[in-house]
Amino acid sequence: MTETGIEGGSPVGVGTFLLLVESGMRASSIEAAIQDCLRHFHGRIILSSRGYTYLGFSRPSQAVQAGVRLVAKLKSRVLASIMISEVDPDGSSIDSIKERLVGAASKADSGQVVTNLAVHELARLALDADFSFDELGSFQLGQDGAHERLLLVQHPSLPKRELVATSSRGLFRTSTFIGRDREITALRRQLDLSRTITIVGPAGIGKTALIHRLVADVESDFADGTHYIDLSPIARESMLLPTVNRLLGVAKLPGEDNLDALVANFREKRALLVFDSCEHLVGPVRRVVDSLLSECPNLAVLAGSQSSLKTKGEDRFPLSGLEVPSPIEDWRSIREYEAVALFIDRAQLANHSFQFDESVAASVANLCRRLDGIPLAIELAATKTSILNPKQIVDRLDDRFLLLQDRQRDPSDRHQTLRATIDWSYGLLEAHDKALLRRLAVFAGTFSLDQAEQVCAFDSELRPSQVFSAFEKLVDCSFLSTSSVQTVDKRFYLSETMRLYAAAKLKEVREEKELLRRHREWCSEFSEKANQELLGSDQLAWIERMDASYEDVRMVIEAGFQKGGDPLLAVDTLISCHRFFFVRNYLSEGLRLVEKAIACKGCSESRQFPRVVNMGGALASYLGDRKRARKYVLHSYSLSKEAGNLEGVGSSLVNLAISVQESGNLPKACRYYVRAVAAFRKLNSRHKLFITLTNVVGVEADLTKFEAAHAHLDEALTLQEEINDPSTIAQLHQNAAHLYLAEGQPYKTISHTMESLPTFERLGSHNFVATAWRTAAHAAAQLGRFESASIFLGAARKQGASLEGTGRTYDQESLDDLSQRLIAAIGEQLFRSHSLIGSLMSIGQLTQELEKIRLS
Repeated sequence: MTETGIEGGSPVGVGTFLLLVESGMRASSIEAAIQDCLRHFHGRIILSSRGYTYLGFSRPSQAVQAGVRLVAKLKSRVLASIMISEVDPDGSSIDSIKERLVGAASKADSGQVVTNLAVHELARLALDADFSFDELGSFQLGQDGAHERLLLVQHPSLPKRELVATSSRGLFRTSTFIGRDREITALRRQLDLSRTITIVGPAGIGKTALIHRLVADVESDFADGTHYIDLSPIARESMLLPTVNRLLGVAKLPGEDNLDALVANFREKRALLVFDSCEHLVGPVRRVVDSLLSECPNLAVLAGSQSSLKTKGEDRFPLSGLEVPSPIEDWRSIREYEAVALFIDRAQLANHSFQFDESVAASVANLCRRLDGIPLAIELAATKTSILNPKQIVDRLDDRFLLLQDRQRDPSDRHQTLRATIDWSYGLLEAHDKALLRRLAVFAGTFSLDQAEQVCAFDSELRPSQVFSAFEKLVDCSFLSTSSVQTVDKRFYLSETMRLYAAAKLKEVREEKELLRRHREWCSEFSEKANQELLGSDQLAWIERMDASYEDVRMVIEAGFQKGGDPLLAVDTLISCHRFFFVRNYLSEGLRLVEKAIACKGCSESRQFPRVVNMGGALASYLGDRKRARKYVLHSYSLSKEAGNLEGVGSSLVNLAISVQESGNLPKACRYYVRAVAAFRKLNSRHKLFITLTNVVGVEADLTKFEAAHAHLDEALTLQEEINDPSTIAQLHQNAAHLYLAEGQPYKTISHTMESLPTFERLGSHNFVATAWRTAAHAAAQLGRFESASIFLGAARKQGASLEGTGRTYDQESLDDLSQRLIAAIGEQLFRSHSLIGSLMSIGQLTQELEKIRLS
């Protein structure tokens, strides 16, 4: 074909250009096909030279249809690329347009039609359902450094061809969209109320996929259409507006700058403008959006970013991981969860023989949980089912950054690997933000801002004064997540994936040893303070704090038992958890750690070791393991006596008393308690004396030693103001109620029960709550209030059903006998009905029922 010039003069303004690349064809053959398309789709020849024919069209949809028609007719002997671009009045931009068209064509093979994203966005609504687009990837096409996303046009008339090796596409870009129905509904509602919304979430969380799905759903709501711009290829602020205007086909008037041109384009339009991947250009994008919204009253802006843009009137929409099943879900219901459904769909794409059944369900659910429901991570994991089963994938998740790679994606795509995705975000942080992120990896559970300051800020790289701003940045950029379980202090956490990434960064800079040392010291000091505060008026707040940080405390304790660990620190920290285990009813967990300490040779060298052994005896006793309890308590008694430790002897005597009390030998238990009382009086150990007096009151009531019980009760009551230990004071009132019940004084029993209940409820002490309602049931029965007694018995059984231990003997006094008495009094049907009602009533309703009896 001979070279011809621009037909009809140089085009000016925005146009759609099609490059047809021929391969060894005669001029007459292609000439006829081109002229047919130009007549049908109202196009014209711009330039023809040495196998390259450049055509111009006024509408993108016409260019796409023309390209498909030409390639379908000429088959594998040609290929086509299509771009939207602006032509300067002097024609100087023609060379750049040609360069981009040729660059795009080089990413396709013969018999294919490739377009850029702008053509796709503007053409797809005008095309029929036979047209579809597969994403090729992001490529640098011109010399300005900007990347453009290219798509392959699919149509039944075109030959089916695989992509050439140089243009590997993302594996899941055109696959089924899974889940996010709640988010789509919420975002549609927000778009009706707000003009600017930023979808905020960490790398790989699925912001782009959600945006594409949302835009498709709301397109008809905007008379002038939706316009999507991917900002990830734009490296510099100076390229932002020129690239946006080029992709949108916005032409500048002489003397007009890019922002004015963009504003003028949208001033009268009712449209949705979408900016995706804004995190590296937050400031410039914010300024553009603010200008647009102030001048364009009918324009709405949707953004996707790892941090909020902070534009005027911005609605921040945080996006978290897909819903994952709990470990106790039935395997048949697991596939209904979004994360599992995504894994199954992608696994079957990667491996057509993959089947989801009971044999793999637990592993798939565990995999989705450990990947924090992050869609990118789940999709990358699913590609491995061609060589690994789900359990094998789970077993390799500690090395997830090596495992989770998609080698089919373009190396320039930052979503090719999980590590590259997070690296992109990490690279946008300041030095002190990076330091805080990697140092937070030492926390196993949730943490507060104060904890981060105490553990992580200790050198010039991260000063205490910088922690707040760095913390705020990490939250805003979605590196840190806010815990749904809040305490008096707001809590945050790193997802498992982000924590492993931060830990790897910590190792790279060789800070791990120092951070672990600071973390150990903080956990030890924190647990000791919590142990003291659990005796005070702020008990509930400290239980919440200890609950929130227990995973870190436990990690420090167990690390101390390992080779090279610090067993002495582990013992001290374990002792500091003593009250927490009992108040929270974490009895099995406490005993597990105690037995690890006993088995650790280094722990026996601690001066606190007898206390650890004694603690094991107390925990075993409350769990009903009397043999083990007696073994540990006698060993502790022997160690304390040998060391001349009278306080240790007294504590061992208390636990010996508890042990024999559980076996039913109340006289012996009473003698042990009395000896312990004498020891603590001699030492003037007021708090331990108070605890022992509280315990002995209950035993003496069972033995009908009412005079001694009242003497000990009075002594304990004089100490309660001084001690200020809400939990033990509540236990004292519970044992006082038991004493008055044994004496046949039901009204006093009810009064003391009502004194104890609020504290037990507030602390979540279900065993003591169950005991209180049993006592109330007995008191109501003594008063002849049999229906109320049945209600309280139902409440007691509901609380006691989940208890870890067996409960104390005097707490479980002949419940079967009481049930039979109540059945005899009101009949079995009425008894069962009221018991059921009691199990369903709230604490407020039950307390009102008890109050009515007290006032009657």
